[in-house]
Amino acid sequence: MNDDTRDASGHDPDAKHDERGGRDVTTRDRIEHQPNPDERGTRLSAAIGLLGLWLVVQAVWLNPAPGRFWNAVLVGGALLAVGAYNFHRRANEEFGSAGVATFAALLGLWLVASPLLFGGESGTAAAAAGEVVVGLLAVGFGTYSAVAIRNRRKEADARSTATYDRTGQ
Repeated sequence: MNDDTRDASGHDPDAKHDERGGRDVTTRDRIEHQPNPDERGTRLSAAIGLLGLWLVVQAVWLNPAPGRFWNAVLVGGALLAVGAYNFHRRANEEFGSAGVATFAALLGLWLVASPLLFGGESGTAAAAAGEVVVGLLAVGFGTYSAVAIRNRRKEADARSTATYDRTGQ
């Protein structure tokens, strides 16, 4: 049974409400959504980005074979972009993206496996060891970041998105 007896024509348009005197939306009428006010996770995202930067610098510095060089540059650039994206989101008081963090972990797995796939003759041992170390760190940071984002989203309050416009009251 619908017990809604409200009637819009019964509202007195001359009644005083909030005395703001215009049609502008005030800060009192807007509810801001800040799910991550402490900017948690920015250092973790920065670490993922720095791993990518290190991988690119290492590739240029050690000058491995072309296949390993481009692998390091492309994966390093992707890690840098992933870290920068989640850093930007978290620095703006939003949650990071769990999917992007998972992608960082997958890139780390690729780095761990790539020396086995490219073989021993396609670069220096230092480049291969560096890729494995960066890959293991990326797997750890990316996995931890994705799980932390997922848990924080579960614990967060429901998002308040309403903007109340009281000018017609």
